[in-house]
Amino acid sequence: MIGFVGWVLRRVVAEAERLYYDPAVVRGELKALEESRAAGRIDDEEFDRLEDALLDRLERTPRPAGGSGAT
Repeated sequence: MIGFVGWVLRRVVAEAERLYYDPAVVRGELKALEESRAAGRIDDEEFDRLEDALLDRLERTPRPAGGSGAT
C-alpha cells in the first residue's frame, strides 16, 4: 500500500511540474497578465515583476530527453 501511495504522489508531482512549465499555460498566464494591466487591475511595476517570473518559467522549461540535435 505504501508503494502505491508513493507512486501516486510521484505522478501528482510530475503532472504539477508539467503544467507549471507547459509553454501554452505560461503564454496563457502572460496574456491574462497583459489583460489585467490593460484593465488597470495591476500597475506597471506589478506587471513587470509578474512578467519576469513567467518568462523565467519559460526559460526553465525542461526539454524532452534526447533533444532535437540542434545546437
